[in-house]
Amino acid sequence: MSPPPVPARERLRWSGPAQPLSALGLETSALLFAPARELSARLEFLEEAPECTRVAFPLPGTADARGNLTGRPGPLGTGWLWLTAFRGDWAALLGARFSAPRSASLAEREWNLLCHLRAQGIGTPEPLLVGARGAGLVASRSFLLVRAPEGAFPFPRWLRTDGVGAERARGLAALGRTLAALRRAGVELPDLALADLWVTPGGGACEEEPAGARRNRLPGVTLVDVRGARLRSAAPSPLARLEAELAPLLAPEERRSLSALLA
Repeated sequence: MSPPPVPARERLRWSGPAQPLSALGLETSALLFAPARELSARLEFLEEAPECTRVAFPLPGTADARGNLTGRPGPLGTGWLWLTAFRGDWAALLGARFSAPRSASLAEREWNLLCHLRAQGIGTPEPLLVGARGAGLVASRSFLLVRAPEGAFPFPRWLRTDGVGAERARGLAALGRTLAALRRAGVELPDLALADLWVTPGGGACEEEPAGARRNRLPGVTLVDVRGARLRSAAPSPLARLEAELAPLLAPEERRSLSALLA
């Protein structure tokens, strides 16, 4: 049986070289626009709301929780993906179309925001594929597919577990640098929560010292959600919106050090 025809006026955009949908273990894009159990035997529902559905599923060949291989890896490698399928109402769609970054769908708006943030050196999930249906002013059905960060934890969880001693100070320094970069990037995040910032303990960049190369990594910080974000010439400080969450988690000297990074 041949696969159903691709709906008219459907556009797909890959972040790298275009791949067949079989690289995702799919025959058509239908399940990307409307996720269901048929998408993957290991599908996990992360969020279900009137405006969107968010799920996670592994690439073909990704090992299961016991380390057992589940098939042969494809051209995209292995790992988990996050898929968000949008069903935007007219108010949200027009907001996306007429505020920066101007976009024809909600998924393409998030794609544009992620690309802008990454160009500014801010960690985000890696955009992989974006799709939309419709050729008018806006497209009400769209999806965004990204790679889930590996070995990362929400910042509040990290503070309660691995965030101790010298590692805690390094993680807070990485958080401060990320928030400062967000302010410089001109991105307003009215709904930003501390749980939207994930920490990868072994992440970060390598620094070169005169005595030779030495790994001196800060933990990586990844912004995993850009809901409600927009580009502004002068965005307010993200720290102001996180102070209430951070206050009970940090000592007074830690709060002062974090504020100094944003001064």
